[in-house]
Amino acid sequence: MIKRRHVLQASAASVVLPRFALAQNRPDKLVFVGDNGPWHWCLVEEVAPAFEKATGIKIDFTLLPIDALNAKLKSELNSGSSGIDIVQWTSQQIGWLYPHLDDHEKLLAGSAGKHADFGWDDFVQALREMAIWDGRLSGIPYRVTMGVLHYQKALLEQVGINKAPGTFAELLEAAIATTKAGAPDRYGLGYLGRQGPAIVDCFCPFLRSNGGDFYNPKTWEIYINQPQAVEALEFWGDLMTKHHAVVPDSITWEFDEIIAGGQNDRYAMAVTLTPYGTLINDLQKSKTGGKWAWAPMPGGKSPEQSRTFFGGWSLAVASAGKYKEWAFEFIQMACSNEWMRRSMLRGNAPPRLSVLNDPEMVEKFGWAPVAAAALPTALLDPRDAIWATLELQLRSGLSQVLLGQKSAKEALDGVASDWQRSLKRAGAVR
Repeated sequence: MIKRRHVLQASAASVVLPRFALAQNRPDKLVFVGDNGPWHWCLVEEVAPAFEKATGIKIDFTLLPIDALNAKLKSELNSGSSGIDIVQWTSQQIGWLYPHLDDHEKLLAGSAGKHADFGWDDFVQALREMAIWDGRLSGIPYRVTMGVLHYQKALLEQVGINKAPGTFAELLEAAIATTKAGAPDRYGLGYLGRQGPAIVDCFCPFLRSNGGDFYNPKTWEIYINQPQAVEALEFWGDLMTKHHAVVPDSITWEFDEIIAGGQNDRYAMAVTLTPYGTLINDLQKSKTGGKWAWAPMPGGKSPEQSRTFFGGWSLAVASAGKYKEWAFEFIQMACSNEWMRRSMLRGNAPPRLSVLNDPEMVEKFGWAPVAAAALPTALLDPRDAIWATLELQLRSGLSQVLLGQKSAKEALDGVASDWQRSLKRAGAVR
């Protein structure tokens, strides 16, 4: 890793400003509103100071937990406030958020799209879809994530398992065996099990890999309580409540905690976001640094059934913002080849081909080729405007199963009933 002071010195020296003068007056600051995930370090500690040094404009960050972020964005943007310049948003928010975001095709076509080192053609084409809704580009992708299996290879080998689990049955076997071998402090699996934004992403690969789904976004037919989904949730819940192969305090874990759990050797395996492997496997910060390997999500009955989600975060100019050109200048700088490469060193998963295919990056980050292999069968997270409501209801059902309060069938039948009522209230179905 490059020492931070050297990074800042190099950054300030290498910033390339556009060759034209922006038409807008120079503001004192730009307001950036996003979530508080640990992958923001490069943006906050490196890109923003370099941008301020080069332009004199401070980036004022407001970074919040996802639910609080949703509330703030809805409150300010729906009121017509011009107090937000840059919005960091996830694909799951776009269904309700896109009216408040500028048309970024127009920004790219204008003078603001000529920033050196930006290179829109370098962005992975399939992942541009994350930032498109209703035919309009509403941001620039900055981070792409999907769920894959992270595992400590040596721990599996110690219990006689010489390859990553490829099916649910093999995952169960490995989880039970490594839990027994690691007792009392290390378990087979770690979950993002708190009833919050992370719990659905934790369950989703199990749902997808068992042939299940949420609903049909065209007909609104509900799939969440069909047999494939119920079977997936029963398996996922039994790992904790029946087999006791999941870290018990996973029930309180979200994004930071799953990373800390891996760094502190609390589990042998986890199905979690690809770039978390960078932090879990960090030789300097993690007790288990250098011990991790990665594999696709196990399939329900066969490895060929393996499926996962993909989603991520984009950076966007708020349509009501006062300083759109300067806001887009910062976004282009943050999403440039140089800064996305640096962000990968600090836990980001950038969607630029030149960064992902960089030999140094491929060698350094073992999860990268696994993510690339999983992408062709990965499914984009739901993005409908009503998904925010439906997802909250699903969180409750998943939590009830992990707490042993309801069976998988009872919980998902309840979720399906809640969804039917919500869809009716929204006018989606009669």
